[in-house]
Amino acid sequence: MSYSPELKTQALNLVKAGVSITDICKDLEIKNRATLYGWIKKSDDKDINGESIDGLRKQIATLSKRAPTEANSRKLAMLTKSLERLEKKSKKIQKKAKQNIIHSKDVQVYRDKMLHPDYGLYGYQRRFIQDTSRFRVWLKSRQIGATYGCAGECLIEGMSGMDQLILSASETQALKWYSEIQTHAEKLGIMLKGSSSEIKLPSGATIYIFANNFRTIQGFSGSVWMDEFAWYLNPKRIWEAFIPSITSVKAGETKARITILSTPFEQDSLFHKLCLDTKKYYMFSRHTTTIYDAVKDGLDVDIQVLRDLFESDSWAMMYECVFADDKTSFFPISLIKSCVRDYMYYMPPANNVLWSGYDVGRVADISVLSALDKVEGKYALAIQDCFERTKFEAQKTALRDHLKYHKKSNLRIDMTGIGRDIAETMETEFPNQAEGIYFTASSKEMMVLNLKKMFEDKMILIPNDPVLIADIHAIKRKAGQKRMLYDADRNSHGHADRFWSLALAAKKLDILGRGGEDDNSKGGAVIS
Repeated sequence: MSYSPELKTQALNLVKAGVSITDICKDLEIKNRATLYGWIKKSDDKDINGESIDGLRKQIATLSKRAPTEANSRKLAMLTKSLERLEKKSKKIQKKAKQNIIHSKDVQVYRDKMLHPDYGLYGYQRRFIQDTSRFRVWLKSRQIGATYGCAGECLIEGMSGMDQLILSASETQALKWYSEIQTHAEKLGIMLKGSSSEIKLPSGATIYIFANNFRTIQGFSGSVWMDEFAWYLNPKRIWEAFIPSITSVKAGETKARITILSTPFEQDSLFHKLCLDTKKYYMFSRHTTTIYDAVKDGLDVDIQVLRDLFESDSWAMMYECVFADDKTSFFPISLIKSCVRDYMYYMPPANNVLWSGYDVGRVADISVLSALDKVEGKYALAIQDCFERTKFEAQKTALRDHLKYHKKSNLRIDMTGIGRDIAETMETEFPNQAEGIYFTASSKEMMVLNLKKMFEDKMILIPNDPVLIADIHAIKRKAGQKRMLYDADRNSHGHADRFWSLALAAKKLDILGRGGEDDNSKGGAVIS
């Protein structure tokens, strides 16, 4: 038996109003209960809306004009009762919505407080927040507080009732967003609930914080914040999954927005195009803040001291907003990214075999301890601890602690120049674990080629750490008088210390010769 579309709509409205299936079938003369269940299953099951209420009103008006038979009177009573239920439910929904949307004047109070000079934001942070464009991109230096400023703006926008969707390049960065939002909430007197990945606001809105995974973000809607976008492992998929989140989304008169901020990475990437292609991405307003701009605007940083910790290419990319030139690097960006995974550095179990390396620095360079942990047939960089301007005795203590805790760890130490004393001390105290390595053109070539082979064979995994990736990418091959030379452009500003620490750790593995040693199949982290 076929039923008219009007009768189907009427039946579904009654279901939404809370009328029993039995009564609906009886009063509307629907022969089979399964028919109504089938309509319910196929319906979009939307919330009660004005169309449902208007439909019932029209049906009541039409039925009221008919002869007052017993059947019509029973139908009219049922429809009237259903209308009362719908109107009552609709009023509750509207009341709840009004409660959840903080008054625009109250939101403006929070905004004015954050933009006041006494709040503590720098000028470049305030200028970015004052940009009310719907689409914004910020090419910025590291360590200038960009995430902090945007976290405050994200919180305030959420207080208007709009959900906020934050996507970070790594789990570490995701936790940083959560911490920064908590800091602003305390300063502004806003009570937060929820978890580190779903922050519930008094406005009824939610701030969702995701790590770099396009599979977890589909289906959400609200304003979008993409942090360190240049360092995403799959930016195109993220873009396609996340950008639809703002389509037709509004809170009051406010439309959902897209904010993209990042330090630069590779040329011709999507982020590179967003920053430079003003014709295709004409809708974006653009901001650029180098470390020099930030210092001029009040950031309290000693640029010379900071620059001494980096070689020239990494410094230009991390702090001067210069995109990486892939032509001169011995480790192309595509090769490095093929071995990057989204995990945080971790402490392997004490009984795991570790392959460790220590690059020694004191004033001009940092000291770096790296350790590889064999997980499911690959060597994951589990530890990379950096020691900035640390006294030699303190460095020795750190290495002792490492070797005593990880009794199956072996350690290669750079014993060239200032590293000789540390290397000899560790060799004496840990004769079966520690070994000093002189950095010569020959030994460096062997270590570089060995590590590159590990990358090419996908035998190594590293976390999505921009500074480490920049160090690896900085290594160049140049022609020397007798042989090829491998190093970063030093220019008295560091020499890729993180890279050489990693290369020392991998040296014992000798992939070019005999392969790895033991497997840590019973411990360690799960690297996806």
